[in-house]
Amino acid sequence: MTKLKVVLFITLAFMLAGCAGQPTQTAEVVETQSPVALETTAPELEVTAQEEVAAATECPGDEINPLGESIAADYGFASYDQVMAWFCDGAEFEDILVALETQSLTGEPAGDMLQMLADGLTWDDIWLLVELDD
Repeated sequence: MTKLKVVLFITLAFMLAGCAGQPTQTAEVVETQSPVALETTAPELEVTAQEEVAAATECPGDEINPLGESIAADYGFASYDQVMAWFCDGAEFEDILVALETQSLTGEPAGDMLQMLADGLTWDDIWLLVELDD
């Protein structure tokens, strides 16, 4: 069970590191003489389900993705191009991290495990198949 905790800790660390450089929005406070209920509305956006999926798995093109670059730097046996190929094929960065960490522990290729995940297996199922011991 400790290996699973290590993998989850590493995943969380990468997620936090990826968000550290993100700009934040600040709220504007408006003071009035008497209490007034303000109605705020967000601009309406028409986004289809297909556009949402495309945006979630959109490849960066010529731009370097800092999260993909960080993952590749941490795992010497995976190149940035390979990490981004998995991402562009629909794998999430979290799953890529788990696959690479599992590969470092078992020797099972990360790409094979990502394919198993895409085929509907859970990480628990995959870890049983690759004989990852607690």
